[in-house]
Parts: sequence; C-alpha cells; structure tokens
Amino acid sequence: MKRILLLVVALATAVSVSAHKTDTLSYAPAESVGMDGNYLTTTIDSLVEYAMTQHAFPGCQILVARHGKIVHHKSYGHHTYRRYRAVENDHIFDLASCSKVMGATIAMMKLVEDGLISLDEPFSKSFPYFVGSNKESVTLREFLAHQGGLIPSVSVYKIMFDEQGRLRDGLFSYTPSEEYPIEVYKNMWARKDMREIVYRAVADTPLGPKKFRYSCMSFLCYPYVVESLTGKGFEQFLRDTYYEPLGADAIMLNPAHKYPKNKILPTEVDTVYRNDLIHGYVHDESAAMLGGVSGNAGVFANTESMAKVLQMLLNGGTYGGKRYLKSETIKEWTSCQYPDNRNRRGLGFDRPIFSNSPALSIDDAYPAPSATQQSFGHYGFTGTMFWVDPAEDVIYIFLTNRVYPNRSIDALGRESTRTKCQEAVYEAIRRFEK
Repeated sequence: MKRILLLVVALATAVSVSAHKTDTLSYAPAESVGMDGNYLTTTIDSLVEYAMTQHAFPGCQILVARHGKIVHHKSYGHHTYRRYRAVENDHIFDLASCSKVMGATIAMMKLVEDGLISLDEPFSKSFPYFVGSNKESVTLREFLAHQGGLIPSVSVYKIMFDEQGRLRDGLFSYTPSEEYPIEVYKNMWARKDMREIVYRAVADTPLGPKKFRYSCMSFLCYPYVVESLTGKGFEQFLRDTYYEPLGADAIMLNPAHKYPKNKILPTEVDTVYRNDLIHGYVHDESAAMLGGVSGNAGVFANTESMAKVLQMLLNGGTYGGKRYLKSETIKEWTSCQYPDNRNRRGLGFDRPIFSNSPALSIDDAYPAPSATQQSFGHYGFTGTMFWVDPAEDVIYIFLTNRVYPNRSIDALGRESTRTKCQEAVYEAIRRFEK
C-alpha cells in the first residue's frame, strides 16, 4: 500500500512539474494543479445559479486555469430570459471595456516594443487631432494609465442630436454609399468623416488635473494610430499579430458578419438611436459611431480564446513556442505606473486597490480579497471580467450579458457574483493545500 501511495505522489508531482513547463493551455483536473475541484465547481455553480434567479444576467461563461491547465470551463443559463437558447462554450460575448486590453492595449504594446511610438512622448506626435489642443503635451503613458486629465467620455448625444433631440441631418443614412460607408448598425451607416468628427470632439473636451480619473476617450483614438503606423486596419493588425497565430479564432470585432448569430449573445434594447435589441454589433454608443472599430469597446470573444491571449501574457510573452511580446514589456505594462498619486493602474490594465488583502470583505476588496498585488485584469460594462494573477499562476474569466434587456439592472454588482466566484478560485487553492 505504501508503494502505491508513493507512486501516486510521484505521478502527481510529475504532472505538476509538467504543467509548469508547458506554455499552451490544455484541460486537466483541478487537483493536478493544486486546487480542490469539487469545492471550485460546486461553489461557482451555486453562486451563478443564485445570481440568475435574481436576474443578474440571463447567461454567462466562466473559465479558470492554473499552471496552464484549464480546470473549470462552463457555460450557464441562456441568451435571454426567454430561455430559448442555452449558452454554450463556443458562444461569444460583447466584452465592453475588457476590449481595452484584449484589443487596444495589446496592440499598443506591440507598437511601443517595435519602436513605432513612445510611451513618454506626447501622444499628439502620432495623433494629429490633438495638436493645438489642451492635450497636445499629454503622453501615451499618461493616457493609458488614466492619468492624463481626461473626462470619462465624450458625449455622443451632443454629436448625434440637435437641441430638439432629433438625429442631426446628414450624419446617418439607411443605405450604404461612398458618402456613408461606416456601418453603425444593420441598415444604419454613418457619414465618411464620422471618425474625424469623433476625434475632434475628443480633442475639444476639457482637461482636468493629472490624477487618476478613469476615461474611455483616449482608447477611441488608438485604432487610428495602429492603422497609421502599421498600414493595416486595426482588427487585421490584431488578427495577424495575436489572434490567428494564438488560435484565438473567436476573438473579433463586428461579429454580425463573421459568426453565427445564434452563437452571439445579445446585449441591450437600445431606445436612443438604434431602436433595436443590439445583437452582433457593439453595445457601446461611442464605439458604434466608429463602426465598431474602437479601443474602448467592440471586441467580442469567448472565454477559451481570451484565455489563450492571457496565458501568453502570463507566460511572459510566449505561447506555443512563439514569442509575441518581451517579458519586460508585459511586466512594465501590468505594473502600477503612478503609485505616488494613488493611481493603482497599469498601462491599459487594471490592478487591485492598494489595500487589497484576504482580510478584507468582498464588499471592501477590489477585485477579490485574495488577488495579489502582482495581479492585473479589467472589468466591462456589459458584465464581463478577466483577471490574471502571476503569483498563483491563475487565469479567471467571467463573461455575461448583464445589460440585457436594460442597463439599469445591476443585480450583478449588487450580488458581487464575479468577485465571489474569483475568491472561490483562491479558496480552492487554500483548501487543497490543507
């Protein structure tokens, strides 16, 4: 019997060592990477099922990986509360602000690494719309860390509507043409200079003091920079640089024309200007005006494809034997940039609050209490979240369409479901170690 036990321990150790050596994701039992699988699954299942009874979201998708092994990958609920289509693991979600990392940030990381743009020079050198504005001297580093003094967002309503609340004449057409080539939504196209209109509106906004203030605005502008510096469209650059070689085929912009509609979760019923249930097009109004090609929102994905990008970052820039980024690039971008200003942010990446610790309650922590100061991630308005913790070698992704059918519903935030499920990941590690 003793020999058998020693053999089991030896095999388990070999599996664990092997798990640390691989740089590509694969599936394995939670116990093989030092986690209590039964606790992890039953806790997440219970939290999600309860949240759905509270109408926190109609459906969701969750992935947990450790040491390169996917130990929990599961879909729950349905596309809508009508319950006619169950969520499956290959279905994709509108990532909202998680797009800031899964699209714009990783694109800009590559541009900086290749010497095409500098973090510490004025961003206006690469974005001429800021020349002569109050933003002319603000650096890319300051913008990415939300330290540049920008207000949270540009008012798309002032751009689109006149004083009487009507869509401004000439901005949109119900048929595409040379004059109206930018698809905002099905049967709705924007004028060809809409991007310039948005960029100039961003340039004209007031600028506050240089302290932490979360803003989407600079991210609206990054696709322009990517395209002007590389000669490729924003999505094509991302696809060529990351998505295709990583095998992350389910990450895309504007999926209405690229992915089966029954595999795309809808978001909100827009009663402002699209007058429809948004399905396959970006939920965010600013990104929609840019034809869904933006850095603040617009990326759609499922958890498995996202996990490949995140594992590459966790690996220090490699995946499948191919190098995508330098490890020092990832370390710099995921590190706190302005701690003296009490700004916890990295470059494009969110980070834990400075006081985060397991001693905090769920309500006082951000994200989960046990997330370490090495960790990084992002949240999204549509009910999405991902978080990576190098200290525990963990990836956690939680995707929902909580804005269906109306953004005013905030049971997801009230129940703290994403945070509670994340804390369950750390508890599963602690329980196995006991």
